[in-house]
Amino acid sequence: MTLPVIQPVPPVTPLDRRRRGFTLIELLVVISIIALLLSLLLPALGGARESGRGAVCLSNLRQLTLANSAYAEDAGGYYVPASEDVFVGFGGTKRWHGQRDAPGNGTLEENTFDPTRGPLANYIGADGRVRYCPTFENQLDHDAPGFEVGTGGYGYNRAYLGGRNDLYGTSPEAARNTARADDPAQPSATVMFTDAAFFKIVAGRNLLIEYSFAETPFVQQFPGPPSAQRWSPSIHFRHMNNTHVAWADGHVDAETMTFTHPQFEDFYRNLGFGWFGPESNELFDLQ
Repeated sequence: MTLPVIQPVPPVTPLDRRRRGFTLIELLVVISIIALLLSLLLPALGGARESGRGAVCLSNLRQLTLANSAYAEDAGGYYVPASEDVFVGFGGTKRWHGQRDAPGNGTLEENTFDPTRGPLANYIGADGRVRYCPTFENQLDHDAPGFEVGTGGYGYNRAYLGGRNDLYGTSPEAARNTARADDPAQPSATVMFTDAAFFKIVAGRNLLIEYSFAETPFVQQFPGPPSAQRWSPSIHFRHMNNTHVAWADGHVDAETMTFTHPQFEDFYRNLGFGWFGPESNELFDLQ
């Protein structure tokens, strides 16, 4: 029987050890490649996350529109009031999304809107989660609460649907009355809800706060045509430069900003506030 010949293993020299490791240049190249890959992947991952949040937002707006339509069916055809007692005290206690104990000038707890007491609670669930856009929750600064704490992330067309400024101007009577579901001449082109917010300046920083109305470009101050006076924009373009909109016919979509307040254009654009469509109230009114 012939035994196999075993070749001796040569000893490892210091030179061999050096050759088996990475040089500094090779490590730097690897690190550079990893950094490049991360720079390419992170925006894609961020975009994917935002797309997911955007889909939830559109679903929320759709549910709010259906809830308002269901409310109208149970209320003689009339939409939910946006803020029926807004002229009481400092902003009243009732909104389309909830109710609070103090009219805007009490403690934080008193000022916070409770969705379980809101007129849409039976249609959107007691917790009112559909009122919150997930992208907005990610941006909202809870350490700087505004005057509508607990509102959520959406604004309602109060001038024409949740109120009747076109009939009564900016008055308590306008706040107490709402449009009927069959009043919009073009429901598919009449805004019901949008992404909304406002800002608060704290220590020189502009912080996002909650706001419950989608304000029109021009103030409907008196019955008849709107005035030339501008509102401060509350429609918030937070979804990769788009805002999400729910229309009176029930469909939802994304819209791009076309203009903002001309006097403070750079300021509002940097914060993401403005309007979409033509520079008029025609996407909000009932005509």
